[in-house]
Amino acid sequence: MQTKENLLLQEYRNKKPDFERLEIIVADILQDIMQSSSLHIYNIMHRIKTEQSLAGKLQRKGDKYATLSDITDILGARVVCYFSDEVDALTKCIESRFTVNWEKSIDKRKYLNFNTFGYLSVHYICSLKDDGTYPPELTSKSFEIQMCSMMQHIWAVLEHDLGYKTKFGIPNAVRRDFSRLAGLLEIADEHVVRIRDNVSKYTKSVHEKIINDNAHDIQIDTVSLNEYIDYSKNMRSFLQTISNVCEAEIYSEKADSYLEQLAWLKKNTLGDLQNMLEENSSLALRMIEKQLAMSELDILSSTIAIRFLCRAELIHKQYTQEQIMEFFLLSMEKKRAERAVKQVFELK
Repeated sequence: MQTKENLLLQEYRNKKPDFERLEIIVADILQDIMQSSSLHIYNIMHRIKTEQSLAGKLQRKGDKYATLSDITDILGARVVCYFSDEVDALTKCIESRFTVNWEKSIDKRKYLNFNTFGYLSVHYICSLKDDGTYPPELTSKSFEIQMCSMMQHIWAVLEHDLGYKTKFGIPNAVRRDFSRLAGLLEIADEHVVRIRDNVSKYTKSVHEKIINDNAHDIQIDTVSLNEYIDYSKNMRSFLQTISNVCEAEIYSEKADSYLEQLAWLKKNTLGDLQNMLEENSSLALRMIEKQLAMSELDILSSTIAIRFLCRAELIHKQYTQEQIMEFFLLSMEKKRAERAVKQVFELK
């Protein structure tokens, strides 16, 4: 190994503790961005390059580096968004929290061709802001932040992290498959955004119909059920009654786990659910009162309404004990189901 490479490795050893301190600060800032922004961030990864990895880089590209500061990815981070169209918003957040070296940064999305999907991420070379908050030995150091979508991250893992990057070491047939996969991932990236937008539009439409009491024909699904519980005037009134009777606060919780049970009861539309509420609210409320009579709970989930409306339906429609057992086995193991069946008949 050349003397210069030895000197760079020794400099790395001497300054590694500073990079470890820097890593903690950068990770904390990135976590704060994830928590304070409205972005859908899948994951934040960060690492300090190992001495072995640095030695390999110096062997391959040692002529490019005069000092350790010329190597800008000793510390590297990758922020992965669920959606590709949120990467630009993420870059704005990064720009506001760090100093970006524009000469060394690159937006690889601008160099797209038929087989470069894996290079669509944005790479910023950053440093901490020199505003007196951090010591000079940390603000003087550069680090890399990569920003990409989940699909781009998948490609990066396949191509780089798993060592499939070199075009000379892979057979032509495999490289052809990689190119085809690149196209599929790009299409998938676009479809993920499209699905998100369609769900958003659907949610808005369902929401408007529910608050206008015009949602009877809407099929029950994850979106419509949760919107109904949160925004239906009748359901909110029922939940308020439960709150008053039980002297407990109601907090909103997703009711997805009740979809299978509602389907078993043949409640397929929000109109069916509304009819069940109208028919069974009094019985459900009595069952809730009996169940919680000896309880000191002061906080209840909003799903309590669906839970006891279903149980009241079982009694009101005179389901047999065997049928009620079948109903509870949808969501619990046998012993719990047996106890639940017994409890239903005790509460009616």
